[in-house]
Amino acid sequence: MEFKGLCLGCMNNKGDAMQCPKCGYVEGTPQVLPYLEPGTLLKEKYIVGKHLSANGEGVTYIGFDVTTNKKITVREYLPKTLCSRVKDDDNIIIASGNKLVYQDYLQDFMEIGRALAKLSSLPSIVPVIDMFEANKTAYIVYEFVDGKPLDEIIKRARRFTWEEARPLFLPLISTINSAHAIGLVHFGISPENIIMTRSGTLKLQGFGSPDAHLAETELTAEFYEGFSAIEQYSLEGKKGKWTDVYAMCAVIFYALTGKRPPDAVSRSYEPRLNMPSDVAQNIPTHVVTALAGGLQVNIETRTHSMEELKNQFTNPVPRRPEPKPVPATAPTSSSAYGDRFVDEPPYQDSNARSAVPAASAQMNRSTARDYEPDDDEPEISPYKYGIISGLIGFVVLGVIALICLNLIVIPMMNKNKEDEGDDVSSSYVESEGDNTDSQPTVLYRVPNLVNKKWSSVDGNEKYSNFYIRLKEEVYDENYEEGRIISQTVEAGSTVPQNTPIGVVVSKGSKMRTVPNIIGKTVSEASKELESAGLALGDQAEEYSDDVESGKIIRLNGIEPGKKIQAGSMINVVVSLGPED
Repeated sequence: MEFKGLCLGCMNNKGDAMQCPKCGYVEGTPQVLPYLEPGTLLKEKYIVGKHLSANGEGVTYIGFDVTTNKKITVREYLPKTLCSRVKDDDNIIIASGNKLVYQDYLQDFMEIGRALAKLSSLPSIVPVIDMFEANKTAYIVYEFVDGKPLDEIIKRARRFTWEEARPLFLPLISTINSAHAIGLVHFGISPENIIMTRSGTLKLQGFGSPDAHLAETELTAEFYEGFSAIEQYSLEGKKGKWTDVYAMCAVIFYALTGKRPPDAVSRSYEPRLNMPSDVAQNIPTHVVTALAGGLQVNIETRTHSMEELKNQFTNPVPRRPEPKPVPATAPTSSSAYGDRFVDEPPYQDSNARSAVPAASAQMNRSTARDYEPDDDEPEISPYKYGIISGLIGFVVLGVIALICLNLIVIPMMNKNKEDEGDDVSSSYVESEGDNTDSQPTVLYRVPNLVNKKWSSVDGNEKYSNFYIRLKEEVYDENYEEGRIISQTVEAGSTVPQNTPIGVVVSKGSKMRTVPNIIGKTVSEASKELESAGLALGDQAEEYSDDVESGKIIRLNGIEPGKKIQAGSMINVVVSLGPED
């Protein structure tokens, strides 16, 4: 079905031009499998345009609703590790042996869509228009949000003041808190997934299966460096609403400073963050304290919920409830997508962040109740009492701030000197103590992991005394794919148990050999190319008396056996069989 003049790249009218003057999209741009072909019509009313983004769960397209003449976005469930699609067939092909897990994630996709539909009236959620199943998969249709990603805004505007950020982020925090209340956790909050509309409000997009943002699942994990929490990088870490708290605080830190925080794995070695001096002096102390609590790498000391975080941002003196006994088993709550990621962390109110306010409050109550002035002691006037109370409160607030600011390092500025730079940090001295009754620390010798297969190290009980985690994957000509190139803690050194060790793993050579896929079916060729680190590109068709219909006649522009950069697309010509 054709819609004359409609650009499938931006859904604006381009007239008779082949290339859209607004977005540059060229009419007739070929389909990129396994995505839908631009111009596909769904449910007889939604035109699918070019794909905008994709992750391990699915793909998002720009679209157009012909019944309302409005732009939309269409989210298609399309986990590429579990399924594929061939040219000229919109139906999904589920990979052999993956039917049950495919259906399980499909149900998650639909349940999350239904949960989002309940929240569509909230100001910071992109409203859901429609949901349906077709092509052996499912679709969620959203309103089109006219705006720009927050990441782009921050890069262009450098950074926000707290006065600018406060009215932007507090409604967003409230909206996420409402999502958490029905068991819906995002797991992918980042500046790329937050849109600033033309009216100057923020909207969060990108809700989906948690497994698309978690390591060691059937879906390809998508992490946002600097914004994904440490627990997302391993199967064992407890995930929940506190995971979104970390990401939200990281986004606000980025908005205020213009600098992305280091990734959570790196911060497990050095948790403190440097804040530029000219920024620090203009941010209220309670805001820095709130960021410090939300950016704790350890979930046991991290701010627990969006409601608590909002209270800390809005109240100059954070107030916490009385400490409660920690239950032997962490409580759980129901979730929009099952009970896989709703365990409460072992959250203690006796940590440094909360113990000071609780203790101070107890001190004030006992003083007011039990203190009896001596007859010889002069009476304190209400005026003097007010001054003394104010001083005590100021000191208590200072103690709270100093404890919490151990995470975010604010440079001390000498106002009588010229500004000496943005990254001058204050110094810290830790006392070793002299408790002779304490038990000696048990140390373990760090193994040499270099050149070992990551698959043989990950989860191996042999290394259970260390917290070994994948830091990054890079191309390397000297190490075959999957082998460890380097480690963050030197082999042979002695460290306490559970010391984090990050490893860099090779993705193999950046140049890959093109396999001979001539005579293979499209599905077979796609799998073979993927194994070689390449991808199937455009699929032209022509008649052939020698090659069976549906099989590849030749490669376009390259020969089998040639070296080509990893990730490149291989264009092929597919046989239509003999011409009648």
